Amino acid sequence: MSFQRLAAGLRLLLLSIPAVLSAAEVDSFTGRHALADAGPFLNQVVNVWMEEAVVEANRPPLLPALQAKAQGCDRDRLMKALEDRLAGYLVGQLEDFAENSTAIETIRTPLERSVYRDFDFTESPTVALTRRLGVLLRIGDVYLGSDKLGHFFTEGRTYLDHYVEGGERSVLRYGDLTEHTYYGGITTGIYSYADLAANLNGLRFWNAVFAEHPDPLHPERPVRPYMRCEQGRWHRVRAFDWNDYVDPAWDEALNCNAYSDPRLLRKATRRIAEATGGACPLASVPLAPLERKYGPLLDHVFNRQGPQVLESFATQFGRYWEEVLHGLSAKIGN
Repeated sequence: MSFQRLAAGLRLLLLSIPAVLSAAEVDSFTGRHALADAGPFLNQVVNVWMEEAVVEANRPPLLPALQAKAQGCDRDRLMKALEDRLAGYLVGQLEDFAENSTAIETIRTPLERSVYRDFDFTESPTVALTRRLGVLLRIGDVYLGSDKLGHFFTEGRTYLDHYVEGGERSVLRYGDLTEHTYYGGITTGIYSYADLAANLNGLRFWNAVFAEHPDPLHPERPVRPYMRCEQGRWHRVRAFDWNDYVDPAWDEALNCNAYSDPRLLRKATRRIAEATGGACPLASVPLAPLERKYGPLLDHVFNRQGPQVLESFATQFGRYWEEVLHGLSAKIGN
């Protein structure tokens, strides 16, 4: 790695410390074995938290001045209550819950025994500094890292802002940029397509809270809302179910990562072989169901090529900047 690239990475690391500290990785290979389905329990947790948010949003404000202004259903107040319970600043709320809960079965692999144990600071500063790895769990038939729960709710919420402001194209560019930078390539050295799958499905969840915009994957289908205002009060009218969102694209042992440096690719490939006796992907994934779900967006969230080295950040950032300029020109033209 060149000194210039290391210096650039350190600058971004210092400027993005909060996001960097939240950029956990997960070892989806070491000690992988059968787990009980955590989905039903995590569904209960999410539905309870959503109901708590409804209760809070319907509660009269404490200050008399605010009570006078409060009339009917306050959309922003409900969204804030949901964000406080589901999203997170450094670590997602449910991500942290899953990593510490004794109610679900997980696989916890310490860094020193993981497939990332050979990554050094110059290649993967976040992994080397925090030494934090998430746990592996199962929802339905899919194995996924606890970090995907955080991506779903936290990054999915950010995706919604990009979707409303700039549409699907803005969402994809933003996701690609974050995985190249503070959630991936520059900080951990890992570009996770599975993270992008969780992010995009998180957008679908947040978009369905009020169902005010078309579903980004199936705009032709009506979106069923989670919340509805009836007689001046919010009501949850739909139960949350992880099976509506989780699919094999969330599993990094099936949806292989890309790496920022050829040395990281070699190191990870060697340790995956030692841990499993095989390589990523551990099994072939039927593409037809994923193609039906994601359509033309599948290649954004699913790596058909297997483990590979990322294109340069400069190339990717150049495309992102062109997208920004394109958006500005469109606004000026209007």
